[in-house]
Amino acid sequence: MSDYYVLDGERTQIGFVAAHRVGGKVHGRFTAFEGAFRVDTADPAASTGWLSVQMDSVDTGNDRRDAHLRRDFFGTPTYPAMTFVATAVVPTGPQRVDVTGNLTIRGTTHPVTIPFALTEAPDELHLQTSHPINRHTWNANSNRLTTALVHPDVALALSLTATRTYSQAIPSSSASRR
Repeated sequence: MSDYYVLDGERTQIGFVAAHRVGGKVHGRFTAFEGAFRVDTADPAASTGWLSVQMDSVDTGNDRRDAHLRRDFFGTPTYPAMTFVATAVVPTGPQRVDVTGNLTIRGTTHPVTIPFALTEAPDELHLQTSHPINRHTWNANSNRLTTALVHPDVALALSLTATRTYSQAIPSSSASRR
């Protein structure tokens, strides 16, 4: 049996933390995203899902830095979205799952496995993680100076809340926004 869920844009947070090598951290979030999941209760490994984040929606609280991130790190005119498509879900303990999938940033796709804390409630799922990725893997660099000054590992900070839908298909667009 499968259950279908769509991200709740009001209760989902998609963010990141980047560290400068000389100290200090930049916290940011994305305000435009959508996603959906199909959870196979009989065979969790057969569960699927996707997430799409509009990179132009980055918000670090500094307009100048946000424009720099859009233009130079994310290349949003050419690569407007970051996407993740789940390929496997493995329960790893009570209320823990590893989700493996293909992460695409700047048109480059690589597989990643992200560990999540999972909380289930009637008609909703909550997945939470803070997981590092190496931005160099996806060529998210501005120039040699920022490559040297900004640590290559960036923590993805995800707090995903999805509500059950009684549709029999994963929606291809749910227009979730925060």
